[in-house]
Amino acid sequence: MKKFTTRFRLLGLAVFIGFIVTLSGVFSPGTLKAQYTGNENHVITLDQAVKYIQNFKKSPAAPTTKGGYFGKNIFDKILAQGGVVGIRYYYAAKDDGSPTLVLVGVDSTGNDMVQGILGEWATQCPPFCPQTNQLNK
Repeated sequence: MKKFTTRFRLLGLAVFIGFIVTLSGVFSPGTLKAQYTGNENHVITLDQAVKYIQNFKKSPAAPTTKGGYFGKNIFDKILAQGGVVGIRYYYAAKDDGSPTLVLVGVDSTGNDMVQGILGEWATQCPPFCPQTNQLNK
C-alpha cells in the first residue's frame, strides 16, 4: 500500500508540474500578444495624477528629477511613421547619471519600432520647472 501511495503522490506531482509548465508556456510574456489600436483610454483625473505622483515620490528609489518636457514635434515625428499606433517609454539614464525617458513608436502588435525615430527628453525639472502646481509640489 505504501508503494502505491508513493507512486500516486509522484504521479500527482508530475501532473502538477506539467500543468505549471503548460501554463507558463501559455502565459509567458513571449506568447502574450495584445492588439493595440491607438485608441486606448489613458485619461485620468487630476486627483489620480496627484496621487500617483505622490506615491512615486514616497518610493525610496524616486529620483530628484520631478519631470521633463517633450516638445510636440517628437510625438508628431514618432506618430507619423507608418504602422505606429502609440508610443512606449523606457526609463533610462544619461551618461552623467541623470534620469531620462526614451520614447519609441509601437505597432498594432505591441512591438517597439526600434528602426524608426526614437525620442528622449532634454529639458528636465529641476531646473526648468513650471510654476508650482498640484503635480510638481
